[in-house]
Amino acid sequence: MNRWSAPYVQPLPLLTLPFSIIAALVIGLAIAGEPVLAAAGVIGVTLFLFSAMSPERMSYVILITSVISIQYLVEIELMGMDMQSLYKIGILLISLPAVIRYGVYRRLSVPILAFMAMVPLTYLFADMHPLLTMSAPLKAFIGLASPFVILMIRWPRDVAELHIRLLCFLPLVSVAFGVMFEVTGVQPLFTSEFTGVLRLQGANIPAHLAFLAFIGFVVCLIEVKRSPHRMTFSYIMMAVNFLILLLTGTRGPLIAALAIILVFLFDLAKQFLKGKTALFLPLVGFIVILVVSVFLQLDNIKKRSFERETESVIDLSGRSEAWAFFIDGVKDSPWFGRGLGSVLVGNDGSLYKGFVVPHNEYIRFYFDGGIVGVTLVFASLLFVFVTLYKRLASGIKLFYIAFILGFLIYSISDNTLSTVQFILPFCAYLNAIGNMSHGNYSAKKGI
Repeated sequence: MNRWSAPYVQPLPLLTLPFSIIAALVIGLAIAGEPVLAAAGVIGVTLFLFSAMSPERMSYVILITSVISIQYLVEIELMGMDMQSLYKIGILLISLPAVIRYGVYRRLSVPILAFMAMVPLTYLFADMHPLLTMSAPLKAFIGLASPFVILMIRWPRDVAELHIRLLCFLPLVSVAFGVMFEVTGVQPLFTSEFTGVLRLQGANIPAHLAFLAFIGFVVCLIEVKRSPHRMTFSYIMMAVNFLILLLTGTRGPLIAALAIILVFLFDLAKQFLKGKTALFLPLVGFIVILVVSVFLQLDNIKKRSFERETESVIDLSGRSEAWAFFIDGVKDSPWFGRGLGSVLVGNDGSLYKGFVVPHNEYIRFYFDGGIVGVTLVFASLLFVFVTLYKRLASGIKLFYIAFILGFLIYSISDNTLSTVQFILPFCAYLNAIGNMSHGNYSAKKGI
């Protein structure tokens, strides 16, 4: 058996029984003094048991729940953690039975080790921010690491295949929930910002829906090449996701998607020139959809980018000021930063309250971990990207490179690593294409 092959499926009943007994005792003791905590415990134990019985189905639940930015709908704090932090802990809890049953790809756990290394570095060497509590680095570690558990699980191939299909539908599901929220008065389907631009947000906020739409669009685009037998489905969902992406009014993902769009067009044109005339209609249709869609959204893009006077040539919606603020905040501790999680308390009121983080992941980890921290995080990611690249079929390697390049570009202007709506589907897709490709990898290596 090679390091990529599926391991023996580990039974879970013997593990769930003692866990259930201990959890029941703890919850029973907590009910009188901490009813909210007890209720959270009941929910957590229930989800864990469902996950133990069927890790595959709960993995689908994890992906589908990302279509709702729950922290904006439910304001609750438990043990110093908000709803998003609790959600990330839930991801970790629900994923553990799958880790036990199917095992993990150890080489894909390197980003988790990088985040883990930042915790002792914080306590030992960082110039800890005065508002950073002693428990905050541990909470930040759990929040950052939990989505990466999805990346390393050895899912069966049929489960990985269904994960890919689900990723294509997530933006549409968010819009469907958004319609329900609009009808019931929970939140509007569209939101209007100060520039006058109307932006689609579904059951998220526009930036988070854009995360889902970007991943959905790129996944469909790659799947046209990887799974040509489902080409019609991929083309339809590609158009739907691109339309949703445009309606969010978000500029970063359009720039991030440019590389893979060019690769896609180049590949279609190359195949057409080789005599595959059946690809003429998809090629022309794709170009027409791109041009028309961008033209229809051009006015919104102009309003968001050029109509407000700022110090920069292009209006970056406050990002340039935030970037300068956070870079300046770590000038006295450039090597080890202000401590993991410090970025969450770094805004002293000088910036707009929406900038809890700098909307730039390179600056975020530079602020948290200095040069050492940001190097650890992105070196670990590059290690994973290269590891997966070696496993892929040659036909999609160029698409994969463009996808990763898009991620690295997108990370300049948004919170790709720290927001569930991006990092969770991103990790799920990387895991899936790795799982779906391990047969090719083994054949090439002769293992």
